[in-house]
Amino acid sequence: MAIFFLLQKVSLEQLGQQLSTAEPFPIVLIVAGVIGSLVTRAIRWGIFFLPDRRVPFRPLFGTLAISYMASTFLPLRAGELLRPVFLGQREGLSGPRVLATILLEKLFDFLALAVMLALLVATTPLPDLAQAAGVTITTFILAGFGFVVALAVWRAPTLRLVGCIESRLPLGLGARLRLANATRQFAEGTDPLRVARVWVLLLTWSAITWMCALASGWAGALALGVHLSLPAILFLTVLTSTGQAVPSSPGYLGVYHAAATFALTFFGIDSALALAIALVSWAVTYGTLVVVGLIAFWSGGYTFGDLLAGLRGQGSKMKSAPISPDPLYLAPDS
Repeated sequence: MAIFFLLQKVSLEQLGQQLSTAEPFPIVLIVAGVIGSLVTRAIRWGIFFLPDRRVPFRPLFGTLAISYMASTFLPLRAGELLRPVFLGQREGLSGPRVLATILLEKLFDFLALAVMLALLVATTPLPDLAQAAGVTITTFILAGFGFVVALAVWRAPTLRLVGCIESRLPLGLGARLRLANATRQFAEGTDPLRVARVWVLLLTWSAITWMCALASGWAGALALGVHLSLPAILFLTVLTSTGQAVPSSPGYLGVYHAAATFALTFFGIDSALALAIALVSWAVTYGTLVVVGLIAFWSGGYTFGDLLAGLRGQGSKMKSAPISPDPLYLAPDS
């Protein structure tokens, strides 16, 4: 639907002319950025299991690639459902444990978006409404991240605060939602954040991951001869990533294009050229994710039945890997 409306503003002839000017080398850079982002995300995902467990890189990367590939074809980011099932069975991990690491991963991604948004607001003259929205969103993200850190570091008093809030919610909503119990279960997954060295690893790999994303956005524009400024790259990345944070159409078809086109036209790029950049970036990015995901699916020995079972939250028929002692065990700091 979004693409249909975008095409009402741009003729197919104009769009075709812009697409015909695409250069191959920047497209190769987009592919490198996407693969780099997958690799660094897999490494970072493994860090969330420290200090008590070291999960090998291969199942982390394979599971992540398969989930992204599945989400390209399925709506509502349904591929994410595969991650707790596939990795849990391969490595003998409980579903809730894996799910907790995925939630922490999303929080670190939102933290990165908040940092980029803060840089954008501080360095770029934006309309008053956009400025206020940027400050508000950044504040909410930092407050939520602060709450998670409090759960990890000051768990007992934070849980008492949640219990107090639960008892004071009107109409017994707190008890119905089992707010305190849900928070307590989630808190157990924040144990890695109690180790200082894990923080250093997480922040470092998060920074590298998002540098890959920024590089992909820059290369996508360069493919059509546009040299984006740093504020434009930040705005493009923040807007498209925020749009993708909300489950929607398969592969964010239309959602990505609308967000990217708006971000680029905001910085004075012609509508036809902006849509062409969005189409090239989307096609190369998700094409790469599909190819890598299919390779991981085949090399991992999975079947279509395993995929369906994983989407239903059931275990596949693949054998679990034996649990081995962690040679890189990190003892919690005293």
